[in-house]
Amino acid sequence: MASNHEQVVNLAEWYNAGEAAARLTANSGKEIKVSYVRTLARYKKVRTLNLSDRVHLYSRADIDNYVVEERGEKSGRAKRQQAVSKNRPTKAVA
Repeated sequence: MASNHEQVVNLAEWYNAGEAAARLTANSGKEIKVSYVRTLARYKKVRTLNLSDRVHLYSRADIDNYVVEERGEKSGRAKRQQAVSKNRPTKAVA
């Protein structure tokens, strides 16, 4: 019987660092290294499960939906969106 402090983990819901890097590579169309997966976890872009000080797992759902873009693409897209919304006329309230 499991004690109150033990958790049951469904390993099908988690990637190890190598698997996560391979999936991000497939999603993004360019090579993604294991160190980048760790960086995403450090910045809380993907959920992690720490099994020990040296063993971490990465959420399959988060990794499967993440696409790594070229540097500056996301911020450039955000700036373009802001510019479009500023240029749109607002409805006049009578």
